[in-house]
Amino acid sequence: MKSRHRTFLYGLLIWLGLSLAGAIVLTRAELARQQEAFTVQSNIAYRLLGQRLAQHDAILQMLALLQPPVQRIERLGTLKAMFPQIMAIYREESDVAWANPQWQQAQLQSLKAERAVLTDVQLAQGRYVLLVAAHPASFAVLLDLNAAIAWDEWPFRRDGSPVRVVLEWQDQQWVISPGLEHAGPVVFQSGKTMTSTSQPFQLHTRRVVGYADLPWGQAALFALASALLVALVIYVRKQREQTLRAQELLRIGQVGRLNALGEMAAGLAHELNQPLTSVLANTQASLRLLQDDPPDLEPAREAMAHSVEQIKRAASVLTRLRHSLCESGLAEQCCPVSLTRVLGEAVHLLMPELERHGITLEKRLPSHDVVVVGEPVALGQIIHNLLNNAVSALGVAQISNPRIWLEVLQRQGRVELTVRDNGPGIVPQHLDRVFEPFFTTRSDGLGLGLSLSESLAQAMGGGLKAFNDPMGGAVFALELQLVDEEAS
Repeated sequence: MKSRHRTFLYGLLIWLGLSLAGAIVLTRAELARQQEAFTVQSNIAYRLLGQRLAQHDAILQMLALLQPPVQRIERLGTLKAMFPQIMAIYREESDVAWANPQWQQAQLQSLKAERAVLTDVQLAQGRYVLLVAAHPASFAVLLDLNAAIAWDEWPFRRDGSPVRVVLEWQDQQWVISPGLEHAGPVVFQSGKTMTSTSQPFQLHTRRVVGYADLPWGQAALFALASALLVALVIYVRKQREQTLRAQELLRIGQVGRLNALGEMAAGLAHELNQPLTSVLANTQASLRLLQDDPPDLEPAREAMAHSVEQIKRAASVLTRLRHSLCESGLAEQCCPVSLTRVLGEAVHLLMPELERHGITLEKRLPSHDVVVVGEPVALGQIIHNLLNNAVSALGVAQISNPRIWLEVLQRQGRVELTVRDNGPGIVPQHLDRVFEPFFTTRSDGLGLGLSLSESLAQAMGGGLKAFNDPMGGAVFALELQLVDEEAS
């Protein structure tokens, strides 16, 4: 369940990241497109308006050059028809002052600048006068910018356009298009001064990109596509993980079966080695005793009796192996077993090795017989392995006074058998691995004895643990279930 929630959370985070990144990319692309369109339209407006202002300069230059009389000016209907922004044309002799003081001032400025100048500007209404001083007469033209703009060519709609277009001069302005003023994350602006020196207006364009102008629809479609993609990737990955998991389980099962067969074969060789070696030694001893003259029958009889016991032990091992192969659980074979008797048999079997290494064995056992729940052969196998490991450790250590302690404690319906030695103990790094199959620190070991012992102990409802004694040496503790004497 946690893995499923974690996968969902990761998928959600990836989807959110993709959706956010896609929304950012789409928004930037849309803003770039809108900005490019705004720039192009602003340039078109600047060019169209500049053409009209240039026409005004050309008209005044023509009038100053041709010097038409008043009568002809009144008949210039064709000129007004061609340029509807011309509301009126005025002519005044050079030696006569204009009646309007502003025009008089403009005439002086025109004489000084030798070009047309602005005067009587009413930019809020889109009107102004353009005056040029000439000889023998000066001319003034009243212009209306409202008629100067060809709206069919103008890039911005007069009403409803999101772009605000304003023509400014000094502190006056003429709003060509009011635009749409609303809150938005981005503002595009442009400002240029007209190229006409006689009409130095400034054209300003401004657009506020509102939240409604952002590509929400495209972002939603991208988010949906991202969700489908993430879901597909998660599904494919999950299917792949399930396939790999199934293959790994199959491989582990195959390896486990092979390991089980190998462990069974190695365990069989390991367990039969001791009784067969003992049988061989006892048989050879009996043969030598019988060859004496006269034959020493009593020791030979005792040696043969020990051989019979070991042959029975080997037969029991084979019987238990046959039951294991027939899938008969060890727990079903458990019965009341005398721990005292099995322990005595194991000590008797290893007594020659104890004597050969000069190991002192100390036993702290209850005075009465201790009966536990177990399988006799398996219990003997465990005890033999523990004692044999202790003997091997002390033999390698070569200490001056090697000792092994056997102690049986009873408490709360359980029995604990501890096997402790005064050897070097277990390397701390190896404590967690001593019961692993095939783990061994001995060059001639298979690493199966303790692994099998732990498995057998657990199958009998008990347990096996290992630790180091604070005073030195290794300790192995076998825990078994105690049989109630009254029930037994």
